[in-house]
Amino acid sequence: MIALLLAWRPFLDPLDAHDVWYLLLIPLALGISWSYKAVRVRSLDEFWRQMLAMTIQTIVAMIALGLAVFIFVEHLVPMILPIRM
Repeated sequence: MIALLLAWRPFLDPLDAHDVWYLLLIPLALGISWSYKAVRVRSLDEFWRQMLAMTIQTIVAMIALGLAVFIFVEHLVPMILPIRM
């Protein structure tokens, strides 16, 4: 087992996270909003509230964009370009 871990190459052998890939959105959005607000906020009094608000906005926006693309591809594209076989 230890030999397998030593042979792991992060960019060539990625982790098998196909079942839980959507959960990686939460730490990604948190990290991006943390670093952005750390640079942009004028006072640290509002840092945590603004960071959490931006994290929630990012997650909701990604879910809405995913839903919009799903509806477009599954419902609107077949109406515009019907495939005849």
